[in-house]
Amino acid sequence: MKPAQWLLLIGAVLGIALLVLLARHKQGVLERGLPPRIVCTDRAAALAQAGAGAIPVLGTGSLAPYVPAAPEGSDPLQTVMAYAVIDPAASFADIKPGTLCIYSADFTPYRVMHQASAKDSLGWIGSGLHNAHSESFARITPQNFVGIVGRVYVWP
Repeated sequence: MKPAQWLLLIGAVLGIALLVLLARHKQGVLERGLPPRIVCTDRAAALAQAGAGAIPVLGTGSLAPYVPAAPEGSDPLQTVMAYAVIDPAASFADIKPGTLCIYSADFTPYRVMHQASAKDSLGWIGSGLHNAHSESFARITPQNFVGIVGRVYVWP
């Protein structure tokens, strides 16, 4: 190989390594932003511990394994896999990268529970921990913001 080819190869390897490091860093930020996850014996116990104001979380798989995906063969848009409790002291201004938020979105009739991954002039971009891509087409804004999740109750 010629020296220029070696330099090109080394540059490509370094570029790939940088992309891997950046992806791992972003994943770490998201994981560290998750609130406490309380594992209960069953769904009834989770709801009892979460309380009357708890928000049911569907098993879409976007936050797996933090919130389990619906079992195979069941409808993920009909299967509740967790209950989320909003932190009453937290507001839109408290969102930072990794914060788990609940918000309304135009792309679904359901409320969405995703993490804030980045902020721009339009609001926060949401991302599911297990999703390959962030929701760059939508934003968490003061108008559609429901709350910051303080804790989540799951069951086996």
